[in-house]
Amino acid sequence: MKRLMIIPLLWVTALCGVNPTHAMLYSAFIPGGGQIYNQAYVKASVVIGMQTYLISTALYHDSKAQDFSSKAASSSDIYLVEHYRQRADKHKEKRTSDIWWIGITAALSVLDAYVDAHLADFESQKTKLRLRFEDETLALQITF
Repeated sequence: MKRLMIIPLLWVTALCGVNPTHAMLYSAFIPGGGQIYNQAYVKASVVIGMQTYLISTALYHDSKAQDFSSKAASSSDIYLVEHYRQRADKHKEKRTSDIWWIGITAALSVLDAYVDAHLADFESQKTKLRLRFEDETLALQITF
């Protein structure tokens, strides 16, 4: 129920204007939330897809590691126990790698949402800034 309440809140705040801090916070707590706030829907779908994939693979590797650990604990054959422990360790390493990638993609998503929100009015601000070259001088003209 809480998730259903967050989505309308995102849309209402998105209509109020772009705030980099809001975009960053939405992206930090909801995968793709900052991108939706910035109305970058393609980026949001990529972030949501990537986060979903990484979380599901981390859960898969965690369940496999627990599976092999329980098989190693219940087996009496020394060779099978060693085999099961190696497989459990392999899945634990993959799970750890997936968790690192979840953190990296989340951090990049937050950074992207923050920068994208700052650049939301770039096109309108670009017309106010002019760079002029005259003889051997360079002039920067800003209109307010």
